[in-house]
Amino acid sequence: MEKGYIPYQKIIDKLDVNEGEILIVTSNITKMAFLSRRNEGSFDSNLLIDSFQKKLGKEGTLILPSYNHNLKSGQKFDIKNTTPVTGALALAAFKRNDFKRTKNPLHSFLVRGKYADELSNLNNKSSFGKDSPFAFFLEKNAKMLFISTNVTAAFTFTHFVEESEKVHYRKYQKLPIKYTNEKNQFSVRDYLLYKKKTGWDLDFKPLEELFRKSILNEKTINGLKFQSLNISKAYDIILKDIRENKAKSIAYFSLKLFVRDTVKQVLKKLKIFRTTFDKIQNANNIL
Repeated sequence: MEKGYIPYQKIIDKLDVNEGEILIVTSNITKMAFLSRRNEGSFDSNLLIDSFQKKLGKEGTLILPSYNHNLKSGQKFDIKNTTPVTGALALAAFKRNDFKRTKNPLHSFLVRGKYADELSNLNNKSSFGKDSPFAFFLEKNAKMLFISTNVTAAFTFTHFVEESEKVHYRKYQKLPIKYTNEKNQFSVRDYLLYKKKTGWDLDFKPLEELFRKSILNEKTINGLKFQSLNISKAYDIILKDIRENKAKSIAYFSLKLFVRDTVKQVLKKLKIFRTTFDKIQNANNIL
């Protein structure tokens, strides 16, 4: 075992996580698993999850993003069987019976602990609406933990603030989804996505730097990078940037991107252009 190595089930004790908190964990555990197998002989995602819940205690709540944000209009979502696209930790939790999944098909969460029932009963039509889990995170001052990823790559909560403020570079898109609920009942449900307008893109690097100056806790353990922050403090910073800085720490307009996206839209209408995801979906349908 490497000198100074911390067993993966003990890492949570070295982080800014306390009993009774609401903790949202977003992660890329590939490198952690590799290091654990090399140093400890094995790695089990379920034991890592259990270490989080043990630290949070009976009054705590553990939350893992289980998104399927690549769903398109008319596609299927089964809350019990549609696997999340948000990594190995979410897949492990998805297979367990002690987690509940929130209802929104595009941005759902797997939840265990004190607020599991309350969150899984939410029925928000907009991913980032005022009745969504993101609003709950703000109300309860949840904490977010990033494992081998960071604010720049994975701070989805920003979109909640964008929608709350009705930023000028986004607009609503209605998505009818073929939905199967937890009772295996099928229906077609309309959902809303507050999507970027043509020519706009996101860059959270400036936002991460703003956080780093005041609210971002950062730590390196076993060579792995960890970040954590409180949602309510992040909200205040994002809100100020949107209102006073025209969201320049979040989004930007690109003429080159505008032209590219416009051409793609025309080609799609002519059925000439298909994304890689479209091709994969078509291949799956053929099989």
